[in-house]
Amino acid sequence: MTREKQIKYGKKLRRMMRFFNKIQSVVSKRIGKVRLVETSHGQVKVLEYGFDSAETAPLYIDMHGGGFILGSAEMDEAMNLYFKEKANVKIISIDYPKAPENPYPSAIEAVCEVITHYIRHAAKYGVDKERFGIGGHSAGANLATVMCMKAKTLGTFAFKFQMLDYPPLDLYTDPFKKPLPKKAISPKMAAAFNACYADAKTAKSPYVSPVFAKTEQLSGLPPTLLIVAGYDSLHDEGVRYRQMLKEAGVHVEFHDFSQSAHGFTYEKSADALKAHALIADFINRHI
Repeated sequence: MTREKQIKYGKKLRRMMRFFNKIQSVVSKRIGKVRLVETSHGQVKVLEYGFDSAETAPLYIDMHGGGFILGSAEMDEAMNLYFKEKANVKIISIDYPKAPENPYPSAIEAVCEVITHYIRHAAKYGVDKERFGIGGHSAGANLATVMCMKAKTLGTFAFKFQMLDYPPLDLYTDPFKKPLPKKAISPKMAAAFNACYADAKTAKSPYVSPVFAKTEQLSGLPPTLLIVAGYDSLHDEGVRYRQMLKEAGVHVEFHDFSQSAHGFTYEKSADALKAHALIADFINRHI
């Protein structure tokens, strides 16, 4: 399938998801307070949790999943409400610009500008600009670790930790050549996600596919919680990234949920609840 057809298929998937969300009334259930932050990529919606308190608190920055083309910050609300309660943090969930209309590096640039906004106005928002961490699920986890690499290069701020929940770390390798365990996302869908986000010229960049990062690019990254799922075509690249981080001297806490599939933390299974508790504990210990 050509990249043009893959992008067309990705747009079809997005239309289907929007219809599903409308039927399920996802947005109507939102609890987080909406703030629109101006960026060079337009206004970016941010959901805030805990900002009604005047007390200064650490900040957890969240990015949702959806293959870089689907989803919204509302997806993570249940998890974020849990993390806010258990970890005593304020949280922002960033609804980053979506591909294919906003391909790489749009999302990364917008996320960086949103984070910079909250740091510059830390006193106003009651957040501790010296204590903030970042995390994400699926595509959001890719953005989280890339943001950590970018932050190291920029030198304007640094994260206390990164939480990577079943991240896609290799957008260069053809999904049809990756492992395909039962319950895995179809290679056709994965290929559409990848094609919408990055073209062949950029797919091997470490800022798109972190498994191609050099040791010096990973050295100095913050303590990492890395979660992978056994029934996931992304499992092996997560294991590979764990080893790369360790070789770069990064502290890594690794959890392999061998009987779960990609996206399992959005469910209410025993594994999902265990993962939520692990994430909350990790935030508490590293923020």
